[in-house]
Amino acid sequence: MTRPGRERGWPGPGLLGLPALALLVAATGSTVDDWAERLAREIPDPEDVVVVESSRGIAATLHPEASRAAVEVLEAGGNAIDAAAAAWLVLSVVTPNQTGLAGGGHIAYYDAATGQTYFVDAAQRAPMAAHPALFLDEDGEPLPTSEIRARGLAVGVPGIIRGWDVALKRWGTRYFDDLARRAIELAEGGWEVDRELSLRIHQTRESLDAHAREIYMPEGRPLEPGELLVQENKARTLRLIAEGGSEAFYQGEIAEAVARHVQSLGGVLTAEDFHRFNVTVDPPRWVRYGEYQVATHPNIPGGNTFAVLLGLLEPFGIGQYEPRSVERYHLLLEATRLASQESGEYFGGPEFVDHPWQATLSQEFLEDRRSLIRMDARMEEVEPADAWAYQVGRPYRTRGHHPKYDETTEGTVVTDRDDEGTDHLTVVDAYGNVVAATTSLGVGWVGGHMVPEFGFMLNVRGAYFDTRPGGVHEIRPGKRPRRSMTPTLVFLDREPVLTVGSPSPGPMQHAQVLLNMLEHGMDPARAIAEPRVAPNGAWERGVPPDVLEALRELGHPMDDEWSDRGAVPVLRRVGNLWQGASDPRRDGVAMAVGPVPGEDR
Repeated sequence: MTRPGRERGWPGPGLLGLPALALLVAATGSTVDDWAERLAREIPDPEDVVVVESSRGIAATLHPEASRAAVEVLEAGGNAIDAAAAAWLVLSVVTPNQTGLAGGGHIAYYDAATGQTYFVDAAQRAPMAAHPALFLDEDGEPLPTSEIRARGLAVGVPGIIRGWDVALKRWGTRYFDDLARRAIELAEGGWEVDRELSLRIHQTRESLDAHAREIYMPEGRPLEPGELLVQENKARTLRLIAEGGSEAFYQGEIAEAVARHVQSLGGVLTAEDFHRFNVTVDPPRWVRYGEYQVATHPNIPGGNTFAVLLGLLEPFGIGQYEPRSVERYHLLLEATRLASQESGEYFGGPEFVDHPWQATLSQEFLEDRRSLIRMDARMEEVEPADAWAYQVGRPYRTRGHHPKYDETTEGTVVTDRDDEGTDHLTVVDAYGNVVAATTSLGVGWVGGHMVPEFGFMLNVRGAYFDTRPGGVHEIRPGKRPRRSMTPTLVFLDREPVLTVGSPSPGPMQHAQVLLNMLEHGMDPARAIAEPRVAPNGAWERGVPPDVLEALRELGHPMDDEWSDRGAVPVLRRVGNLWQGASDPRRDGVAMAVGPVPGEDR
């Protein structure tokens, strides 16, 4: 079905939604003009979501060029890690608003040969010159968020190039010199701007610095869909990485240029911070949901939130309720409110803060927290539980547990549109290897800084630390900030059967897609298209009006207007075949490796 305004694959007219408008006003100080409706996202119908099938490999990303690049690598004999890296390199060119060379992220990988699952933590780290009072003014008060970003204090050491470097060297069969070719071609030769990128340029046009405006607003106005975007400086940077590997990014002129630019803004990042940077490769944290085993990231608040959310919901059996019922939405909202509390309270950088994760996944903890949920009313404001009371043993770092700062941390960036600077992709190959990766600039275009002569935007992940010292999320040298990203792999009888993941806001978005499939038996198309909700009152078009009103009567602060919530690429195994689908909310596309001659698929 084709709606008016959907020619050339662009979503048609719609409402931008209050959260997106809030970001726009905060970033630009301007009001909505015609572009907001003309370029707005839409909530898809199931028939808008294309599902592909293959036994030889599938890539599901949030841009067709990235999916195409991944499939070409698979068809040429590369494996899932190779294809995912190639897709991400293309995404750094065609979705620079969502991810980029200065980004960080998390790569979940299932290795079919060994049956092992790994998580590569490639999050940005704070510079070594960072200290807990970095975001305070001379009077000891928090700097405004805008000033933290303007001074370059929010720029963390980029991690994702090293993350793909480690993944490729450990599990891949190719390297940057081969995998970056398509990304370089698109950056150097140009490509036609799509609706999504044009929307982001419009939203952040007043925040972009002169270097970024020269690229994305070459005639003093935001590029429109169909106009050619050429990124010669980014092509040069990609070529340096292709020729010199990750060392070219972390040891040479790129690192020096980033450090020089950040310091010119007033930041403390140095080339030495690049030289000493590395990632970690960690085992997953496992949680059961019915007959399934779910692998989440062990180091990040989002991973714990996702695991606790599933643990809280499982006994309710939400499959007994209609997908768009008051009861189901109510349970999702209440469980998410509870699941996110302890993660924010206790789960700071794991190298600096003890995580009581055994406690938050214990049955005693889950039962106590679940008992707070009522079906006839929204919970009153509830405090996080004392997780250490459920934990075996005591904190074993000498400083012990850092209590959360008990005053408002004005200046801390916790926006409703964190997904604007984040991307997700997932790939499976013919050998059964599976990748799910979430990468982020952290609303990077609101910061607006582009590295001169190298053509990529800087991240603002450092602004996810608390502005005041003393809590689990205070900034410290080399520390990783809070993150809600959590690429997720789902297993049945020790075999991977599902992947989900999404740009923020929060893991609740792809948890809803997962539950649509596990609890309601939906196929990937309907699971992705089903309207989502969020505890802050956001909801998507398609939630019935009477259900919204009933939720308000229960006490939920549902917004007056709808807004889109995340974007979820999915892989699902059915028998010997894999199915793949991506999210039209971000113009995502899944593509499959075709059958060899003589095969049905």
